[in-house]
Amino acid sequence: MRGRLAVLSAYKEPLELREYDVPDPDPGAIVLRVSQAAICGSDLHMYRGDSKSPLPASGRAMGHEGVGVIHKLGDGVTADAFGAQLQEGDRIIHSIITWGCQHCQLCLMGEHNLCTGKMTAPPAGVFPYFLGMFADYYYVPPGMPVFKVPDSLADEVVAPVNCAMGTVTQGLISAGAGEGQNIVIQGAGGLGLMGAAMAKDMGADQVIVFDRLERRLELAEEFGADHAINVDDYTSSQRVELVRDLTRGRGADIVLELVGIADLLIEGVAMLRNGGTFVEIGSAFPGHTVALDPASLVVSGKRIIGSPMYKPLVIGQVLDFLARTQQIRPYHRLISHRFDLADINEAFDQSEWQKAAETPVIRAVLIP
Repeated sequence: MRGRLAVLSAYKEPLELREYDVPDPDPGAIVLRVSQAAICGSDLHMYRGDSKSPLPASGRAMGHEGVGVIHKLGDGVTADAFGAQLQEGDRIIHSIITWGCQHCQLCLMGEHNLCTGKMTAPPAGVFPYFLGMFADYYYVPPGMPVFKVPDSLADEVVAPVNCAMGTVTQGLISAGAGEGQNIVIQGAGGLGLMGAAMAKDMGADQVIVFDRLERRLELAEEFGADHAINVDDYTSSQRVELVRDLTRGRGADIVLELVGIADLLIEGVAMLRNGGTFVEIGSAFPGHTVALDPASLVVSGKRIIGSPMYKPLVIGQVLDFLARTQQIRPYHRLISHRFDLADINEAFDQSEWQKAAETPVIRAVLIP
């Protein structure tokens, strides 16, 4: 039996769909049949070459965010990370953050997402081939945590769990989100919408969301935002003052940057109260700098932290959260566009941010 896999052979060039034999899983591994795979912002960065690193000669398998059904279980795989029994046909979400190397100080501290010895994907065309989610099948290597999906959750609700939802949830946790806080979210894409819902569930008093697309701002209110503000209506300094006004002169406890625009760091730090925390998530690729006077941090006690991905445990927490709150938030609307896997290049084209005004994609999924 053979399956298709999307491969990036050259930056900014159309993705290729290559066929490979579907492997049997090694002991401890799982082969999934992909149900839906979402196009993440990092996929667009990779496609454009923003990583500034050369591609392997044989190309790179693409895609990481999505959900699948167990096609085959490797020997020894009987349960998910929480002990729920697994069998062929069950839907699972895999953590794209592995348990790490298991012997460095960071892993011993439980910081698996910070481990520098994490497994990296081999070039395309190397066994077991299916190491990208833009495919008919996906190979979950031994040792990668998986979580059984509750029957009550639809594929379109859980497709973004193992990247967008997990990442923004980890950012809130790392910043110490909790009761009575004022939280600003820069960007109302998939991460921003989920961030608004999660922040309110964590007890935030006010969630303030900024974006420039009205459709996203309307959705942000449905996802729990108390204020959804169009950035084009205000200058940067006016946005800072607006946050001050909305928080009675105090400023935000937490600001999440989810867009990937470096200058938003300066604006976001200015929005913080003394002692507040700015969380950088969107600028995941190098090459963009800003000028910041470090004395402004010393005097105010403000913090700037980077939050890379998530700890694997967060995936289970997000699934529980979705099952508990799906009646009050329209999670099914996170997925705005659906494409056949064969139309992957059209999907990438429409998902590009500069086209957002024409086709306001929140999250697009590919369906094999």
